[in-house]
Amino acid sequence: MTHDFQLNGRQYQIDADTVRARLRGRVQEDVRNHWVDVDGVRWPVKQAFEAATALPRNEFTSHIALRHLRALGFATSPLHFECHPGEQRPPSPTRAPSEPPAGPIVAGDEHLLADAFSTLLTFISAGDLTSRISALEADLNGVDRDAAAAVAAASELGFDVLHAALQVRKHAGRLSDVIHAAVITQVLPLILDDGERVLRRPSLAAGNDPGRLFDLETDRRVAEFKMAVWKGRDTMRKRGVFADLVHLALAGPPRKAQLFVSGPLPIRYLQTSNGSAAWALGRSAPNLRRRFDEKFGSAEMTVRDFTAGPAKHVELIDLTELLPTIAPAIT
Repeated sequence: MTHDFQLNGRQYQIDADTVRARLRGRVQEDVRNHWVDVDGVRWPVKQAFEAATALPRNEFTSHIALRHLRALGFATSPLHFECHPGEQRPPSPTRAPSEPPAGPIVAGDEHLLADAFSTLLTFISAGDLTSRISALEADLNGVDRDAAAAVAAASELGFDVLHAALQVRKHAGRLSDVIHAAVITQVLPLILDDGERVLRRPSLAAGNDPGRLFDLETDRRVAEFKMAVWKGRDTMRKRGVFADLVHLALAGPPRKAQLFVSGPLPIRYLQTSNGSAAWALGRSAPNLRRRFDEKFGSAEMTVRDFTAGPAKHVELIDLTELLPTIAPAIT
């Protein structure tokens, strides 16, 4: 019995006798998590798959190895998130919008999540994703059901990649909080003056609460941090950074106000945009729009006029100048 599969854009073929032959005489490594039973001996699944395919272990995950070795009839440790065409799975409960994006990772799940990240990273780094998806679109053009099944079976976008992407997405929503918190933590010692002290607990996670009106509040300054990476059009990012500018402008002296942003694009927008303040505040809280009208008058003034006028005391700071090591990931 042979098993044909595609991995990282390349075609492979293995069979059970080859697996047995290539494991014969090898020193068995310790089984830490996943295993495959070959003639009564449990081998670490990545060791067995590496032997069978001659692939380096950094090019596949335990779940990929489990799936293909099981296809040859070998017994293995449980294959989590397994799903094949025709199988029925109980529906997953729908998460209400008010619930947190994902719960804590329980003991044992960290291996599954590590495998998911590894699978997704291997897939994404295998070549230009746009071109690969475009090629798949071409392969699916005009297919009938049988041809579609053949394309799906040969595609590198298999269930291992799908489940990996779903698992990563489940937990990746907290990355923004991690980035926001890490940036403020690292920037703080760079900007505090001699004798300056933080007055309130900083708001390290994105979003403020009634007790903490700013991301950072000291006895000498108030500051907001925007870590969103701008890509070109950025409608929601434009509105978000302008809302923070208005928020800081409303604070007024004597403390200085600072808006820290990721890269030069947000600053360029605030300083050059002819869009109206009314448009930029279109998705902001009604209270912020009301305070704008009361303090600054008509919201028909342009963004750049507001930046150069009522908000001229707010200092706009590019975080890549303070933290040059983050520039490659932003610009």
